[in-house]
Amino acid sequence: MRLIVENRFALFGLVGLALAALFGVAFVVRPVTAELGVTEPDTVRPDHAVRVCPAPHGPGEATVAAFAPRVGRDDEGRLWAETVPAAPEDGEEERAEAGVPVGEEPTEPGRVWRADTAEAADPLVIRAQGSLASGLDAAQITLSDDSATEVRCAEPSIGTWFALPGGDDEDGGGLDSLTVHLTNPEESRATVSVDVYTEGGPSYSPESRGISLPAGESTVLELTALVQSTGAVGVHVRTSTGRVAASLLAEHDSGSGDWVPPTAAPAKEHVIPGVPGGDGRRRLLVAAPGDDPVEVRVHTVSSASEDGEETEEPAQEDGRGTGTAEDPTVLNVPPAASAWLTLESVLGGEAGTVVVESDAPVVAGVAVEAVDGEGEVVETAYTSAVPPLRFPLDTTAILPDVPEGADTHVLLGAVGADVTLVATPIGVDGTQGDAVRVEVPAGTTMAFGAGEEGWRAPSGTDSQGGHTVRLELLEGSAPVYVARVLRDGEALSVLPVRPAPVRIALPVVRDSMVGVVP
Repeated sequence: MRLIVENRFALFGLVGLALAALFGVAFVVRPVTAELGVTEPDTVRPDHAVRVCPAPHGPGEATVAAFAPRVGRDDEGRLWAETVPAAPEDGEEERAEAGVPVGEEPTEPGRVWRADTAEAADPLVIRAQGSLASGLDAAQITLSDDSATEVRCAEPSIGTWFALPGGDDEDGGGLDSLTVHLTNPEESRATVSVDVYTEGGPSYSPESRGISLPAGESTVLELTALVQSTGAVGVHVRTSTGRVAASLLAEHDSGSGDWVPPTAAPAKEHVIPGVPGGDGRRRLLVAAPGDDPVEVRVHTVSSASEDGEETEEPAQEDGRGTGTAEDPTVLNVPPAASAWLTLESVLGGEAGTVVVESDAPVVAGVAVEAVDGEGEVVETAYTSAVPPLRFPLDTTAILPDVPEGADTHVLLGAVGADVTLVATPIGVDGTQGDAVRVEVPAGTTMAFGAGEEGWRAPSGTDSQGGHTVRLELLEGSAPVYVARVLRDGEALSVLPVRPAPVRIALPVVRDSMVGVVP
């Protein structure tokens, strides 16, 4: 035995013999055949879904709404929600009761599920089975006299990215507090770490590494001290074991606070929809997690003018480009760091969609300020990079809640070619209103919403219940990037809209190492 251990060639032989035995057993016991595997691409309807809504922030009316569209006539399923209490702190022996049911349990899709969460102190986990898991989406809205916040209920994941401004801001838009809310809805323990990328490079603390989160518990991690001396921040929440749902809450010097939507994982191309028009700063935030400096090229797709042509974008004062596809603005990001860029000059007060291209993977997001009549910052909202609605599978999206009394519209970005889609309002009881066809010319961003020139709430809709809207691409349409903008007086919230497919793709399994070795 000692001779074998000391002889590296003998060890290689043993490894080869073990692999041969493994493959032999695999082929005898579970041969990959047409009966056992998938030999052609196919799709399947999801039959299980989990979403986690953080405890609402700030005073006001808070509501969680969830919706799964009806696909077949005899669809049945189950949807239920329960609380996820905070993990006990050191020295505590008791915690809040876990699994407290919230709301009624619907048994069929096509109806809006809704729950009042204004008094909730803990996150809420929504679980769905059967047909209610297919195409499910859920969001939480909190409205008060001077604030509007909205957060999409997150799916548990092994990694979540965010991009936002830091605390180094003298104009009232800096961070006063930044907290990440972590929830483990699974049946096994999760281990979480949080990486922070600032303009000066990585920033971390012992508290942000190796966070142990037991099954069915939640916790809040303070990140404020890590981001006070930077103008841009990239945040990566990752797990080494298990999965968690992560939400990021940013509270500002102006007194406002809002949830930062997750952004797409590092990539060389991103599209960020939903930059509303109006006054106030619009800032692009970019983080490069790699070990090399990155050149980022940025252009915008703005609102269409009255004659249907793209509005002219003024040149940048620093001469770095006009922000068009032919003459993009350039932003240089240091390795393992972040940077930011103002967008007011290229947007010119118009609503727009931001296109980011780089020579190495980055993450990106946009911060939007709402100002009052005197130019003071009232609220800061966020939007982020999301996948588009596109064929063949990602053709449907859901706005789970369109509250009565607030101004709601979607910004539709047709980056490549012409877009055609249909918006269908759906009441709480499942009553469908009139479907409205929308056409977006190529190279423009269009605003479309509730009202006389958009969709109308179904007749008989409860004035306190609002309604849901289903967006569907029509055959032959190009991809479209979508974000919902919610205004209530001077309050502003932006929620990038992700596809909610009713079917997902199955991978092809072949007679290979991928098919044999897990």
